[in-house]
Amino acid sequence: MRMSMNTNHTKNTGPWYKHFWPWYLVFMKLAVITAITITVILIKKNPTAMVIDDYYNEGRAINFQLDREQRAADLGIELQVSIENDMFILKFASGEPEQRTAVRVMFYHPTLDDRDFDILVPHASNGVYRAEFPEDVSGHWRMDFEPYNREWRISKSTTFPLRKELNITPDV
Repeated sequence: MRMSMNTNHTKNTGPWYKHFWPWYLVFMKLAVITAITITVILIKKNPTAMVIDDYYNEGRAINFQLDREQRAADLGIELQVSIENDMFILKFASGEPEQRTAVRVMFYHPTLDDRDFDILVPHASNGVYRAEFPEDVSGHWRMDFEPYNREWRISKSTTFPLRKELNITPDV
């Protein structure tokens, strides 16, 4: 008896599109392309605002700010801040300047830079400075106080709404 040996072991399994692996590979490539497209769209619509072009000038500005904070400490400036009936009230506990020019107060939100704003607080009377205050301010904020001539500066972080009068001294 003679056996025939057939060395051809190919199996006809049908067309390629009926198999799992080609579709799996196509799906994986499409998933990566979709993820890249979504990432690019998100980056274009929400650019980061924390990139600084000139670190040298930024460093010099920081040193200038520290000098101004030291100047506030040298002048013995201490502030008291309160908010009553949507009015921002500022008093000098000590070190009030003779000129009594308006005080500029800048408000910086730690995560949402589009919410940052500043107000100019003019001298009203008897050492009290008053200005209208937006009522939608809540959460954590950093406040920078400086006179109109920018001779000194004091910074303070706090949470709004204020529950009591806030005392502010230079941090040096």
